Amino acid sequence: MTTDGATHPLDRSLTPAVLRLLVLVEDLGGVGAAARACGVSQPSASRALAGVEGRLGCLLLRRTALGSSLTPEGLALAAQARLVLKAYDQLESLAHDLSRGTPGHVRLAASRTVGEQLVPGWLGALAGQRGDLQVSFHVGNSDAVIQQVRAGEVPLGFVEVPTPPVGLAHEILLYDRLVVIAPPNHLWVGRPVGLDDLATAHLVEREPGSGTRSMVDTVLPHRASPAAEFDSNTAIVRAVAAGLGPAVLSELTIGENARTGDVVVVPWAHDPPKRPLCAIWQSALTSSRLVRDILTVVRADIAAAD
Repeated sequence: MTTDGATHPLDRSLTPAVLRLLVLVEDLGGVGAAARACGVSQPSASRALAGVEGRLGCLLLRRTALGSSLTPEGLALAAQARLVLKAYDQLESLAHDLSRGTPGHVRLAASRTVGEQLVPGWLGALAGQRGDLQVSFHVGNSDAVIQQVRAGEVPLGFVEVPTPPVGLAHEILLYDRLVVIAPPNHLWVGRPVGLDDLATAHLVEREPGSGTRSMVDTVLPHRASPAAEFDSNTAIVRAVAAGLGPAVLSELTIGENARTGDVVVVPWAHDPPKRPLCAIWQSALTSSRLVRDILTVVRADIAAAD
């Protein structure tokens, strides 16, 4: 993977939110209209797009006094973004399908961090290699995913927890680092923080049952009461940006907001906590061709991002 301080292999700047913003700039004719359609401020939208341009090393927007339009590079990226967003929208639609499945259709489950950050890419890879297979994901917290796998409701699940669940077969796919984020004006900004700092702070936290909350409970078993609890990583990032307090989240979830300056990543005073991102399934399904095929595609997608 990477060493501390290096860019995480899965820390991609082209998140679904940024891709949707880019497509809407083309469709609506400007950054302001695109920002309104996405429910964000124009300065935030401009910073996000400028951050992508800086990361890619090319201009995506042609900016004039009359407004903004996409450059040839921006148009090319927007065309591919439409394909990715179609797959992502398909994920959200299929995740609400509560059927047990039909021939050619399989339901899987993923924790919210995995579902928001990694599943869209996996769906695209699966569609390219197993076009005969329709895959839908139920996205919930890690405890819910583990329960679904134990109950046989899904053949395969993906979670990020401090330790793999007992009694289920598992494979560690990668290790996810936790990061501390704070509002830009927070007193922690500009200095490393340790566990003592975190233990006395009122953190914005995930709900009990989530893999992120379980990891925080493991690292900080004795800490102050939460400032607030949310069942969404996005809601936590927005709450931190609004000044509610600091938070500890997966580094997969905060890249775009850190780049735009909405939140600040505060360095650890020691090695950052890491947790395994695991595929889990019932041992009886270890020889299942379906499980093997899906894991093969997922491994390849992760390796391609490394």
